[in-house]
Amino acid sequence: MTYRVHEADLQLVDALQVNPRATWAEVGAALGVSAVTAARRWARLEDRGLAWVNAAIGPERSLGAVLEVTCAPSDTEEVARTLARFPNIITVGSTTGDFQVFAILLAADLPQLMRTLATRFSPVAGAVRVRHNIFRLLYGGVHWRQGVLSPDESRSVAPHPAPDRPRIRPLGPGDRALFRHLNRRGRATPVEAAAELGLPVHRVRRRLADLIAAREVIFRCDVARPLFDLPLGVFLQLRAPDATVAHVAAELGRWRETRLCANTISAANLVLVVGLHQLAELEEVQARIAHRFPDVTVEDRRVILRYEKIYGRLLDDRGRCVATVPVDPWADAA
Repeated sequence: MTYRVHEADLQLVDALQVNPRATWAEVGAALGVSAVTAARRWARLEDRGLAWVNAAIGPERSLGAVLEVTCAPSDTEEVARTLARFPNIITVGSTTGDFQVFAILLAADLPQLMRTLATRFSPVAGAVRVRHNIFRLLYGGVHWRQGVLSPDESRSVAPHPAPDRPRIRPLGPGDRALFRHLNRRGRATPVEAAAELGLPVHRVRRRLADLIAAREVIFRCDVARPLFDLPLGVFLQLRAPDATVAHVAAELGRWRETRLCANTISAANLVLVVGLHQLAELEEVQARIAHRFPDVTVEDRRVILRYEKIYGRLLDDRGRCVATVPVDPWADAA
């Protein structure tokens, strides 16, 4: 029996999209319920694979490539599943159009990215052609919101600004276990993470605070999108003038529909993935792009038929989380 998402679920998810690691007391106060009630509702959603919190590489620190794969229609599902098993591939979806599968790959550094693209994906069974679109950072979309709470309710649960710590040691291989743990259990406390990893609590607490303050790591709350009234994903490729492409990408990254925006090294130098309630909204998004950026052209548009994986979570055909392949940008570094 399919679970019906209620207004209380939408509010709870929106509160955690504002602050994914808020305490249950903070969430309950924002929603006008007890901490126990907020925690119980969340446990119900999480247990059913309807919502989850995980750690992500900060968009400004993300380096990687958008892979586009051509395959026979009969091979699409298996190609998507194969790519979803790679820990350095964060997201996989199947689409309409000449490229039936897309995947978002992250790498620890440029040499690793070059090696991975040159050697890693050519043996994927069923893949006829793989096109690579390299990006050096992402613009927004990794952290998005339902937009249900009022401004006052959102402010009441918003996290306090972290102290600026710009000179910390960047996220690296030594942080691999901690990041993988938090990608799987995004609301784990430093005490829980330290126990799992066999590390001193003070070390985990200090390192996590540094990574959050420097935006090396962010936390995000996502949902089974079709069941939360966001059944339509669209994959767009745009071409912007070289002089303005970074500005265009930054603004598109702030749009409420954006789930991913990347400035890529390719003929169509912008990849934009949006989440919509219905197909008619795509016309409005395209009209807004044309009005706001007259020099930008839409080179390709594809409907996302289904997501196989979203930032490390494997999904069923209703978008529910059924398993986790913890994200690991260092997976091919050895």
